[in-house]
Amino acid sequence: MLGAMFDPNTEACSEASHSAGEPLAGSASDAPLFAAIAWPKAKWHHDKAALSEGLPESVGSLEKAARAAGKKLQLRLFARVGAPARPGLEVVCADFSSGDTLVRHELDAESAVRVIADFAAGKAHGPALREPLVLVCTDGRHDRCCGKLGQSLVTALRGSLAVAEVSHLGGHRLAPNCLVLPTGHLYGRVGPADVPAILDAVRHGTVYAPCYRGQSGLDELSQVAEAAAFAHGGRHDWRVGEPEGAGDERLIAVSAGDLRLEVTCERRTYLGIASCGDAEPESRARWVATGALPVSVA
Repeated sequence: MLGAMFDPNTEACSEASHSAGEPLAGSASDAPLFAAIAWPKAKWHHDKAALSEGLPESVGSLEKAARAAGKKLQLRLFARVGAPARPGLEVVCADFSSGDTLVRHELDAESAVRVIADFAAGKAHGPALREPLVLVCTDGRHDRCCGKLGQSLVTALRGSLAVAEVSHLGGHRLAPNCLVLPTGHLYGRVGPADVPAILDAVRHGTVYAPCYRGQSGLDELSQVAEAAAFAHGGRHDWRVGEPEGAGDERLIAVSAGDLRLEVTCERRTYLGIASCGDAEPESRARWVATGALPVSVA
């Protein structure tokens, strides 16, 4: 049986994913809207942010309301690292498609909900983030890889830029994970040797390709093609075209200025445990870039 390949008592999901060769690219959320409420970490729910202790029921309506309006919203909880306490609740919002951000301090959670709802509807503006904010998933209640590896990443980043611990970002098997605001760049498997390059990328608004999971707000294929272009190098303003082809193969044009790449993508299957402690592995289909060839632009 395939499950015999894994020991759920000792095998970490991040180790299993890495051993299986599962790619990072293409694993970011396709939701272009992001919102986070500052909330004590001890009260975070192990799975759903909206179910966390002490939050009003109205928090749970935010993602549903966005979907009803034809939009996608990621809702998370966060706790800034080393920041002085301020009265009220901090709310951070981002629209990765437009680059707009919003940072506010509200009296209570109900007020925070209204701010997020207005931002998602395009009715709330500024003040914006003054500097990049790196959100590191340290949600050990959701998965032990995030708790252990995420905390180590927070320690490595702390003091170099604004950093906060955040509830489950998705893809704990790719831990340690961090989301950069305002860009929406998501990184995974960030080891100690990657930290200087990550810091440089965050400060300059560029991308560090070796740990890049993708641009939040794009679909999986577009993320994979864009990541392949970043790995190819040379530019940081790539635009992803529509995929061509059918079945398990796609061809996607990615361009930047007078540069154009044709990225070949294939659908492949990877076997691994989704979370630490899982007794049985599961197959996961992923798009993978198998080639990125420069083409001339007439």
